[in-house]
Amino acid sequence: MAFALVSGMGLAIDFLLFALLVHWGAQPGWANILSASVAVAFVFFASVQRIFAYDGGFLFGLFLAYLLYQIVAVIAASVAVGVLAARMSPLLAKLAVLPATFTANFAFMSLLTRGIRARIPAGHKEPFRDD
Repeated sequence: MAFALVSGMGLAIDFLLFALLVHWGAQPGWANILSASVAVAFVFFASVQRIFAYDGGFLFGLFLAYLLYQIVAVIAASVAVGVLAARMSPLLAKLAVLPATFTANFAFMSLLTRGIRARIPAGHKEPFRDD
C-alpha cells in the first residue's frame, strides 16, 4: 500500500512538472524527460531503494538493471509524448502514454522483484513487503 501511495505521488509530481514545463514553453518530449526523471528519482528515494537493500547489503546488479530500464523507459515515453504532442495537446499526449508506461513498469518490476525473491533464503522477510 505504501508503494502505491508513493507511486501515485510520483505520478502527480511527473504530471504537474510536465504541465508547468510545457506551459513555460518547453517542448513536450524534453519536458517529459525532465518531469519523468524527477518523478523516478522521487519514487526511488521514497520507496524503491529499499527493494535493493537486503541484510545490510545492496543488490547492485538488480539496481543497475532498474536504472538502465528507467533510462530507456523515460526516453521511449518521451519520444512517444513528443510524437503524439504534434497531433494533440501535450497533456493528452502525456495521458495517452500512461497505460503503456504503467504496464511496462509493472511487468519490469514484477520481473525484477522475482529476481530478488530468488535470492532471499527461506524464512526471511522480503525487503519490499509492507506487512
